[in-house]
Amino acid sequence: MSHQLGRVVSEILNRYFGEIVQKVGDDLFTYGSKPIGMIVKTTGLPRSQVIESLRSLIKYDLATFEPSHNDVIADYKLIPDNVLLLIRYPRYLLQMKTKYGSVAELIVEELLQQAICSATVLLVTIANKYKDDKVKNITIINLKDTFISLATAGYIQQAPFAELKEGSEVPTLVPVATIVPELDARTLMQAMTSGTDINDTVYWKVNYDRFHQDFRDDIMIKAVTRRIDENAGELMRQLLQQMYLSSSAWDAESAPAAAADLKDAARRQAADKPLLHQYIDQYLKVLEENGAGFVRRRGDATGGQYVVRLKHAATQLLEAVLDHAVTERLGSEAARIFRVIRSKKYIEEENIQKHAMLANKECKELTYKLVEEHFISVQPMRKAASMGGLAKAVYLYHVNIHEAAHVSAELCHRALHNAVRRGAAERRAAARLLDKQRRVRTIVHGMRLRGEPQQNIDDVEETLTPPEIALLQEVEKKLKQLSAAELELDKTLFIINWYLMYPR
Repeated sequence: MSHQLGRVVSEILNRYFGEIVQKVGDDLFTYGSKPIGMIVKTTGLPRSQVIESLRSLIKYDLATFEPSHNDVIADYKLIPDNVLLLIRYPRYLLQMKTKYGSVAELIVEELLQQAICSATVLLVTIANKYKDDKVKNITIINLKDTFISLATAGYIQQAPFAELKEGSEVPTLVPVATIVPELDARTLMQAMTSGTDINDTVYWKVNYDRFHQDFRDDIMIKAVTRRIDENAGELMRQLLQQMYLSSSAWDAESAPAAAADLKDAARRQAADKPLLHQYIDQYLKVLEENGAGFVRRRGDATGGQYVVRLKHAATQLLEAVLDHAVTERLGSEAARIFRVIRSKKYIEEENIQKHAMLANKECKELTYKLVEEHFISVQPMRKAASMGGLAKAVYLYHVNIHEAAHVSAELCHRALHNAVRRGAAERRAAARLLDKQRRVRTIVHGMRLRGEPQQNIDDVEETLTPPEIALLQEVEKKLKQLSAAELELDKTLFIINWYLMYPR
């Protein structure tokens, strides 16, 4: 694990959990797996604070544990990739609101905040929180139905249970198959009104992998839509849906989907996509030939069979990310050299200038910069010696995609660290004003729920002076820009991690 990853993980832990958890997380990142006693010794924190920090990290699935050598003491280990997912929470909520509505968004938001919770407690908590909000109009029946829909679709899954193996005093977390819960509306309403103790021992958590499948599918569909048109994008969506019926979600290449099944799906959507239904054979051919290799025809049985090439799609998208990274870092001429070297596989230095059509001096400088930044690599080769002569060394330039992906990930981690750190500095500088604005908004919201006159609400809002409002608007603008930058970096990291998921 790299130094840049450790820095951004440390800043994210500080933002969401505070300095004590950050210190424990930094120690685990630096030294790997350690027992509690060693963490207390190296961090200098009280044992109670270390235990509470580890409890928080494990609760949010940011750390894990396993028995040490003697099966009596547990070794704890940080999961940096899961820490980075904290930046992705707004995307999860947006995905829920887009697909299932605001009620699903509230359920996922509450579950993300609690990390793990029983269905009954979760739904009763949300219902009590919004029972006086006439705008959202949240009912316990609606919450129950939406929760069951999310569990059926796999966005929410049952949390693993702790199992104590024979001869070991350290429990092991065992995953369980998710069973759609049977929730009784009358029991939920009784628990909501009377506040009685809730006897529900089945706990739930958010299934991040299900969201990531949606993100991947959206990227592929949007890429095909931009490259061809909306009908081709819809055909890509149908191919992905067929893939889930017969293949694992992250296979390098899906099982073949019959063209007849795709035609049936297009026929059912003929009212919305008449051109796709009419010209589906042509769209399949165009998608195969001009769809960046996302889809490949395999066999002619049942009118033709088509496979989705997920690994190839990840490679194509990563190459676009690398082109953009080189352009932003070294300029468009360097990106041209980078594309030439990648397309030629292996190329000598004198041939780069011919194909890139750049001046010799400029081409050499940019090529050496690309080597220095580790975007391209050099492979020395030796030609056979002529009679009576010495063997001549030839240096071939090539792009090692796997190494370049790690370089881009490092750049993203560095930029993400800077964005998170700058956001924290902006919040600290305007902490007093932001706290005052938060208090005013809370009071105004309560007054509106109680139906107080507008004049009283205006009096409370006027406690923020015009200069303070102007300063707050400037701070909020900066924070929005930094948040947008964080999400864009997260999208880039998602593509890089998608590519690195597959073996070289």
